[in-house]
Formats: sequence, C-alpha cells, structure tokens
Amino acid sequence: MTTLALCLKGSDGIALVSDSRGTFGDPRGITAQNDNMKKVYDVSRYVGVLFAGSGEIGAMVFQEITQSLSNSPIEGVTPILELIRELLITKYDEWFPGFLIRPIQGSETPVRPGLAVIIGGYEVIAGEIPTQQKIYSLNSLNNFAPMLHDYGFALQGIAQYALYLLNRLYVQEMPVDTLLRLGAYVITETASQDGKVGGPVQALKIMPQEGCYLLSEDDINTINETNNTRRNDLRSLFGG
Repeated sequence: MTTLALCLKGSDGIALVSDSRGTFGDPRGITAQNDNMKKVYDVSRYVGVLFAGSGEIGAMVFQEITQSLSNSPIEGVTPILELIRELLITKYDEWFPGFLIRPIQGSETPVRPGLAVIIGGYEVIAGEIPTQQKIYSLNSLNNFAPMLHDYGFALQGIAQYALYLLNRLYVQEMPVDTLLRLGAYVITETASQDGKVGGPVQALKIMPQEGCYLLSEDDINTINETNNTRRNDLRSLFGG
C-alpha cells in the first residue's frame, strides 16, 4: 500500500501518526499524487483510527462509523473494533459482490480495493480512568479478520524503513510526546527514500484522562523543527 501509518503504545498514552499522500495508478509505472488525504481520525473519546489503502473508501467508512457511534453508548477499543469490523464486512459485501478478496494469477474476476485499518486506544470501564492500551488492525486481504498487535506498535503501508527505525529506536516506556516525534521522524525518513510516502504528517495522541487530541499544523511544524535539529546533531557526531 502506498502510504505509511503507524500506532505506538507509550508509558502515558498512544500515538497515531500518518503521512497524507495518495498515489494513483500502477506503482510500477507512471503515477499521480495527492498530498491532502486524511488518514487519522478520532472516532470516540478514547479510540483513534488510521486508514491505509483506498482513501476515498476510508472516508466513506469513517462517515459510517461516526453515524453508527453518534447515538450509541459504545466506547473502548475492543467494542469499537467489533463495530468497525462488522461495518467493513457488510459494506464490502454490499459494494463489491463477487469480487475476489485476493488477486488470483490469470483470473479476470475483479479484486476488491485494498483497505487496511489500525484501531488504537484504551479499554473503558465505566467510572474508571482507562489504563489498558490495545492496538488492532483489519485488512481487506484477510476479509477483515481482527489482528491484535501485542508488541507495542502497528504499521501499514511502506513498512521496511519504518520497521528498521522502530526496531532501533522504539521503547514502549517512552512518553507519548516522544512517540509523536518518533512517529513523525519515521514518516519523514521513509518519505525521503520512497516517493509513495509523503505530504504533511498527521498525528493524534490519546491519553487516559484527556482522551483524543488531534495535533494541529502548528503542533506538527514544532515537532518537525525539533526533529530537524536532532537530525543535524546526529550528523555532527560523525563530523558532518
């Protein structure tokens, strides 16, 4: 998938970070780009969602999610995962009847558009401050079977550079503000190597008392400036 989205658990919160690039056309040939795709959403007070793949379908799904939650008491990452999964299966069966889930070599049957969803947040018990963090993902290639990420983070999209950087730098005990800087760094470093990732960074943090906070453009600019300073400091260590 021509994007990069990641969710990171931390000591005091969860960070969801994404690029904003949409790529149109076969990536093996000439493509066009749009750097205004929204991929990070707060769907409830304690749950955020990242979309990778078909951005337009992701936007439609988000509308369906907000409509389903608008008059519902549902809260918490696992109940919302179940709602999103049921909605995705229903909508894909409605929109793409007879389409293949995965491509089959030599088959002329159309394949469903690819869509991956990362769902991160807190489990919620009424009257208690949330403490349990969870990250799930759903993918159209697996007919949206739920996948639990119990190693601290989840990735979708162009993952090879991100996996390397996270394996070197990520620690689950990091505070959420550090994770936001790390997430933005992973996005921009990947974008410097692969043109299928790019555009402005989007980010959301979730904290146990405050809930979801969607970072502003100014917030992102401050993070990028800090990362640039640290990148230069690192270069100077090697005499650059």
